[in-house]
Amino acid sequence: MDSVNPQAPPVPIAAGLGLKIYRYRSLIRRHWWVMAITIALGLLYEGYVLLSKEQLYESNSELLIREELTTEAGKNVSFDDKAGRQYDTYIMLLKSDTTLAGARRKLEIEAPQLSGKVDINASVPPRTNIFTVTGTGPNGEYTRRFVDAVVQEFMESRKLGRSSQVDTTKQGLESDLKEMKAELEKKQVQFQAFVKDNNMAFWQEQAKSSASFLSGLKNQQAQLQNELLRLENLSPDELLVNPGSGAAGIKPPTVLQGAPGAGAGASSGVSGAPFNNELYIQYTQATQQLVQRQAEVEYWKTVWKPKHPKLQALQTKVEDLQRLISTIKDQNAAATAARKVAIKAELKSLESTTESWQKKVTEASGKDAEYTNLQNQIASLTSQIERTATSNRDINVHTSADPLTVMHPATPPKAVPPGTVKHLLLGLIGGFMVGLIILVLMDRADDRVSSSTEMLDHFSEPILGQIPNVADTRKETGLPLLQPEDERYTYAEAFRSLRSSLIFMPNQQELKTILITSAIPNEGKSTIASNLAVTMAASGARVLLVDADLRRGDLAQLFDTDGRFGLSSILRGEVPWKEAVQNTKYPTLSLIPRGPVTNQSGELLLKPQVAGLLEEFKEQYDLVIFNTAPILAADDTPTLAPNFDGTLMVVRAAFTSARLSKNALNMLYQRQVNVLGLILNCIDAEMPDYYYYRYPKYYAAS
Repeated sequence: MDSVNPQAPPVPIAAGLGLKIYRYRSLIRRHWWVMAITIALGLLYEGYVLLSKEQLYESNSELLIREELTTEAGKNVSFDDKAGRQYDTYIMLLKSDTTLAGARRKLEIEAPQLSGKVDINASVPPRTNIFTVTGTGPNGEYTRRFVDAVVQEFMESRKLGRSSQVDTTKQGLESDLKEMKAELEKKQVQFQAFVKDNNMAFWQEQAKSSASFLSGLKNQQAQLQNELLRLENLSPDELLVNPGSGAAGIKPPTVLQGAPGAGAGASSGVSGAPFNNELYIQYTQATQQLVQRQAEVEYWKTVWKPKHPKLQALQTKVEDLQRLISTIKDQNAAATAARKVAIKAELKSLESTTESWQKKVTEASGKDAEYTNLQNQIASLTSQIERTATSNRDINVHTSADPLTVMHPATPPKAVPPGTVKHLLLGLIGGFMVGLIILVLMDRADDRVSSSTEMLDHFSEPILGQIPNVADTRKETGLPLLQPEDERYTYAEAFRSLRSSLIFMPNQQELKTILITSAIPNEGKSTIASNLAVTMAASGARVLLVDADLRRGDLAQLFDTDGRFGLSSILRGEVPWKEAVQNTKYPTLSLIPRGPVTNQSGELLLKPQVAGLLEEFKEQYDLVIFNTAPILAADDTPTLAPNFDGTLMVVRAAFTSARLSKNALNMLYQRQVNVLGLILNCIDAEMPDYYYYRYPKYYAAS
């Protein structure tokens, strides 16, 4: 078949997880002895370690880390900012090779009769200032004295270190003081020379006044630029309507004595009056009179005739006013052009003046900045000298104050518990983890399928049936066949589902001869073939079941019929096939047993008469089912299968290797066999993806 299983939708994540849990649970059930062995080995190993450990003794000494000290001079020295950062340093120094070697040398001199090995550890309990030194060793007295010697060596090394630190620090501070004082003297000489060469009062006043005058020049320049922009953007007629103020409100800058352009402020053309004020007044008055006269003309036109002298006089006045307004506009255009020229000339003059005063401001500001910079350098050096001198005075106080104080010497040695519970837990957990790893590796190497979901991962053929495991109903004579009112509801429903899958299978023109086989023996193909034949017969079909496993077929025993004559007898020509047919207790089901056992089954099944025999079977029965030998056990099935309308392959759950099943399928495909699909046999009904396990008796007849 070229299609995958159409019945199986994608497996949800939760179902996939359930399948994994079930698979590993089953794996542990089958191979529980692996876990038992690894756990036992883990416990034995930890027990050996526990028994081989020597007795250890422990001794402790405690040091107090003070947060503040009072020196002989009565000065308080705080160590709050150091305690948290120094803990790790204290521990490293105490456990250093130098400290431990010094402690050993002391004990060799003070107590040469004692010896042993001691492990030193140090810790600071949370939220405390207690520094605990712990020693552990096989000799109790040596351990106690070694802890004391380590603490003494640690404190002495700290004292020597502080003394050396004082000398080094003082030398460095004094050298820094000398350099800073020399630099201060140099800066002071430089400052005095600068003050002598420059009149700073003059330069400061010059900087202030120059900046003020320069600001006024720039303000005037901005106003003129705005006025020029307005004159260029508006037409002369628009300026008459809204003349605005040319440079109204601009105050000329205060001219310093000796400044270039002094006295020119009054003639700069800057005034508080609007630009072309007289023309504006004349234009406004003429416009008003023109509007009035035009209104009178319009009115009197309705009263007087066109040749009336008074009407003609009014029209003459209108024409005079229009000429006057035209003349005013011409004068305004000329005045506007002249004003533009004047403003541009004035801007050019202001640009030159601004440049000159900008240089004066820059020069004055530079002098003032240099003066301020020298002052700041002198003040900074003076402050540094004072701080360094203070540090030099206080260096002896800080370095002589040690925040560590020995609270009590090493305690008497006490035996260390061997940690029995800890070792047992380690052995238990370690053995469990090793066993779990072994089981996982076994599962990885095991390609036997246990569920339909796993089967879909390995095979592209459709799964036509899932037969549950009913091994608990097996009797001495074997697994009982299906009965009309069989109490194995789930088992019976699985075969009904298989029957429906075959009846309604797509793309099959005729399906009257079916061959049932498996890859290897003991996969349950004979039981599957028998119960499928029983189920088909129960639906009213005339079914012929043929036992074609000529080596180990057992259908005669399963149906409790006479097996002396069968298929092997028919193929040898000993009896006609109709005489070999056995009736069963199922009305429409007939059986042809295996017949006498033969080792020449391959030759018998290759005889030309097999094809004719199948045609005769098809004429007499609605369905013919052949039970054949396992594919990988004999060549009988691949030889016989091409003659059938379809082939079903049985795969036993948690028994058959997927690799072997694939090899068997490949052998069938090489012979151009029409493989209808797979039947998963002996599946556990508790599998999460099995679809008949939830309500096994709900629909059963009560």
